Amino acid sequence: MDELHTLHMRIQQGDRLAFQKLFDLLWKPLYIYAQSIVMDEEAAKDLVQEVWIDYWKRCKSIQNIAIDAYLRQAVRYKVYNYLRDRKFNTVQIEVIEDLLTDEIVIDDPATLQENFFTTQSKLNRVLKSLPQRCREIFCLSREEGMNNTEIAIHYGISKRTVENQITFALKKLREVLGMFF
Repeated sequence: MDELHTLHMRIQQGDRLAFQKLFDLLWKPLYIYAQSIVMDEEAAKDLVQEVWIDYWKRCKSIQNIAIDAYLRQAVRYKVYNYLRDRKFNTVQIEVIEDLLTDEIVIDDPATLQENFFTTQSKLNRVLKSLPQRCREIFCLSREEGMNNTEIAIHYGISKRTVENQITFALKKLREVLGMFF
């Protein structure tokens, strides 16, 4: 019987210290995982916190499952619902839909963190390599949530030009980041 399973069993009996220990072990990898998808630190913290609250409420009914896999799956669903309920870009929604069907689980928090920072570094490098106007348009679309018409009005350019700039940026991101875009 592994440590996580033992902690889960103790939590089912109301052991708050066991809950704190499990929280200390798994909070950071779950947060990094959520943050790598929503790309918003506060939202990721809130979503992971909600997962922990739900887990505490439901822990007695969770049986015969790897608790780390259960919590990771719970984060996946929280993130998916968060993105679905907000006007996020289609790329983020496609990524989370892929993650929901993906059964690959990285159990090692160090590996997860390394993958996150590597991907974030590549993303930043690609964005910096884009022409300035293209980068600005892409960021307004994806980070600020502006639609193409709003961006076109903002810059005094055609909607088609905005679409072309976003398409160009996405193409460059796909070339470097592959499966994420």
